[in-house]
Amino acid sequence: MTFEIIVVSAIIALGSFTQGLTGFGLALVSVPLLSLAIDVKAAVPVAGIFGWLVTFPIVWKMRTHVRWKPALLLFLGSLPGSYLGADLLKRLPAEAILITMGVVLVASSIYSFLSREALFKEVSKPITVGTGFFSGALGASVGEPGPPVIAYTSMQPWTADQAKSTLVFFFMLQMVGAITGFWFQGLLTDVVIGHVVKALPAFIIGMSLGMFGYHLLHTYKIDYHKIIHGLLLFIGLMLIVKNLPI
Repeated sequence: MTFEIIVVSAIIALGSFTQGLTGFGLALVSVPLLSLAIDVKAAVPVAGIFGWLVTFPIVWKMRTHVRWKPALLLFLGSLPGSYLGADLLKRLPAEAILITMGVVLVASSIYSFLSREALFKEVSKPITVGTGFFSGALGASVGEPGPPVIAYTSMQPWTADQAKSTLVFFFMLQMVGAITGFWFQGLLTDVVIGHVVKALPAFIIGMSLGMFGYHLLHTYKIDYHKIIHGLLLFIGLMLIVKNLPI
């Protein structure tokens, strides 16, 4: 049991470091790794709770850069998606969830490598709400709402600070819906709460180091996204291969 606590804490520290650094990625990094150590239906809520907690200090620090209207439209779209996603998490077999997660990781990573410039000149309400819906469904079902909104923000003519702060503010709001969905579906078990409490110190350390790292990378203008998405591409392929019924 002690070894499991150490492993879970180390994974959460890595995930919170990634989110503090980039504005996203706690669940992208931690859920696939947690699923190797604990049941995936516990891993998703654990990562979801920590993914929600990490947003508060980042939003406060970057609040002057948030694009409030698009973030709120994304959130409104995510509410029905979150309920659908939590229901899917409860009903689907673990292998299907992990393969879906792997496909999401591979697709989002490939998009990141190919993306070059902004696609939109201004915010489209239907596209924004639709993106929020799919993000909410992914967040509550496989623990990662990021890919649709990461792609969405990369298509906008926003600065790096605007993109990161808007992403994190949306995640802060979206995870309220996802965690509510977990609660109604009976997924916030004693095991989940126990993992959250025990991994809390590691989470705080990882988040603090990640925010400090973001400051350094921003100061020296280092592009860290390609490295992160390369890692996520590898994890996604590993999940697909490991869980395919071959």
